[in-house]
Amino acid sequence: MRRLRLAACFAFSVSSAAAQVTLLTHVTLIDGAGGPARGDMTIAMENGRIREIAPSAGFAPLAGATIIDATGRFVTPGIINGHGHVGPPARDPQLRQYALFGVTTTTSMYFDQDDAQAFKAAQKAGDLRGARMLTVMYRFMSEPFRPGSEMKTPEEARGKVDEIVAKGADFVKVWVDAQGGRYPRLTPEFTSAVMDQARKHNKIRMAHVVELADARRMVDQGVNILVHNVRDQEMPDDFIATLKARDISVISTLAREEGLFVYGDGPNGPAFLDNPFFQKGLPADRLALLRTKMREEQAGDANRPRWLRMFDTDKKNLKKLVDAGVRYGFGTDSGGALDRYFLQGWFEHRQMELMRDAGLTPMQIIQSFSQYNSEILGIAKDFGTLAPGKAADLLVLTKNPLDDIANMRSLEAVYLGGRKFE
Repeated sequence: MRRLRLAACFAFSVSSAAAQVTLLTHVTLIDGAGGPARGDMTIAMENGRIREIAPSAGFAPLAGATIIDATGRFVTPGIINGHGHVGPPARDPQLRQYALFGVTTTTSMYFDQDDAQAFKAAQKAGDLRGARMLTVMYRFMSEPFRPGSEMKTPEEARGKVDEIVAKGADFVKVWVDAQGGRYPRLTPEFTSAVMDQARKHNKIRMAHVVELADARRMVDQGVNILVHNVRDQEMPDDFIATLKARDISVISTLAREEGLFVYGDGPNGPAFLDNPFFQKGLPADRLALLRTKMREEQAGDANRPRWLRMFDTDKKNLKKLVDAGVRYGFGTDSGGALDRYFLQGWFEHRQMELMRDAGLTPMQIIQSFSQYNSEILGIAKDFGTLAPGKAADLLVLTKNPLDDIANMRSLEAVYLGGRKFE
């Protein structure tokens, strides 16, 4: 199966990482590739990568290695977030929060500063102060959004694609959404020019869509990933068949859809507001606003019935896609402006639970944030599954996520490039 691949700039340097070998011994390994869990395994990490994976019994000691007895622990790949936001600045606190929740790679799907290329180069060299970042650099949008709508003609659109690719864009993204009739859509001529120019640069092409008609248009124009699911209606069988035949991926962002109404639930907001795992990603002043201002706004939102319908439709369409064998990814739309309350890190774990509620198994969910996302985003050579030679981006859990995907919250340690992240 042919997949676009990112430029080698995202592959990380191994020479810059410490040469110390670290052994995680006696773990149960869930490698992300879909096979059964393997008990009593040892993972050897060196220079930011996995050096070896083998049964603990008879594993030959490595001279000078740091040995960590992880008996009773479960290891999964780090979470790759296929639809996130890193911005507005500063980056480091946001990438740190992602990593503390187990997100080891995230996309930045809005706008990034011109230094993004240098920032990613520093990450490649081993300067990992948080999750690894992939970026679209610029999001093509229609009026009245600024930035995003400066380009008016197909020729200007092509020039902007050239510009952002030169500045380090990993993907090219268009935002096709009339927002219930409030805004004009990008024209077919404009989006066609963006897709065609991105194709010339061999870049993965993404589209934000809501409605089936827009999804059909972008599929016809050669998009690789729909970075939201269709939410205005249930997907018809013919469209699902087209997605599968053309190997087009879909990222469902259920946590984002829920986030538009859930804070208005009940007299005191949703029950998870009191959950310590939720609260660790939220300062006290913002938590107070969720309990008051945001709860009141969402409870009284005239669009609340629409958000509820879209959320339900997203769940149904996700299950249809999975059952039909369409490649699906994992994303949340977390991050962005602070008043969105799409919390980085927490939303990724909430997304897992909502995918479970849609009918997916724990293994299907784990594969979505590991193997499938690495393939969809073109980084599978180095990331995604846990195997010798790949990045040592992994999570150590105290509970088995195959019993209940909510056990992904039992994070004991996050390893990013072979080093424990703290």
